[in-house]
Amino acid sequence: MIKKLSLAVALSTAMFADVSVTTTIFPLYDVVKNIGGDKVKLTNLVPFGVEAHEFEPKAKDIATLSKSDFFIISSPVFEPWSKKVISSLKIQDKTVDMSQKVKLIAMKNSESGHKGSYDPHYWLSIENYMSVAKEVATLLSTKDPENANVYEANLAEYLTKLQTLKADYEVLKSCKNKKVIVNHDAFEYLAEEYGITQYSISGMTPETKPSPKQIAKLIDLTKNEKINTVFFEEFASDKVAKSIAKEANVKTDALRPVENITVAESKTGIGYIEIMRENLGKLRNAMDCQ
Repeated sequence: MIKKLSLAVALSTAMFADVSVTTTIFPLYDVVKNIGGDKVKLTNLVPFGVEAHEFEPKAKDIATLSKSDFFIISSPVFEPWSKKVISSLKIQDKTVDMSQKVKLIAMKNSESGHKGSYDPHYWLSIENYMSVAKEVATLLSTKDPENANVYEANLAEYLTKLQTLKADYEVLKSCKNKKVIVNHDAFEYLAEEYGITQYSISGMTPETKPSPKQIAKLIDLTKNEKINTVFFEEFASDKVAKSIAKEANVKTDALRPVENITVAESKTGIGYIEIMRENLGKLRNAMDCQ
């Protein structure tokens, strides 16, 4: 009887020690998964395989939020619907806006689809992503001090991997042709850090459609600047990118802003680091890096 009671108490303690976290987009989900592991009950609002810019929460998402210990958003700029949800649920005290924990850069495209003064794709700066990881570890440790040593150990391991990734990205500073054409203005953090000039087919969101005049300029730019690859994204139409590439007689490839993964990928354990490594290889080839 005593053994059964002890076991019940242990299981109950473990259950209450868990932290429930709801994130909005994949890069936040992945960092919490790496830091929290099995100590965290983790839910991501944007389903795998869905274009993150087009997401709007449903009733079941609201129900999940009301039960979470933390609601982690990337920013009100990327998730404009979040302000209304946070206000209606009165969950300001458990909402964490990660854009307030990183170094932001000004939005350079005034005609972008995002309404705000800064570029919301800050996780594409590996340095920023490390800051997010540290913040997550602090949040979890504060809420669940009994497992703080687990979170700190996971953080140290994850930061080591991110630091290695960041060191590998240094090769982009030595590329011969540091100009790229991308689907939308998501890569300015990378561009600024490594001296790359990005030209986008659409604006700050993938659904912004370019005019025929803009497309013609991009075709000329591709030819004149000897750009060998026009990048598209998996969760957006590749029609315009392929049209530009065909007219300029260059190849196309997918460059990912790490906003989401496919349903199939979610079953393989792929994460931020793997996608960023894939992006690095494609950028090296596109920009003729040493």
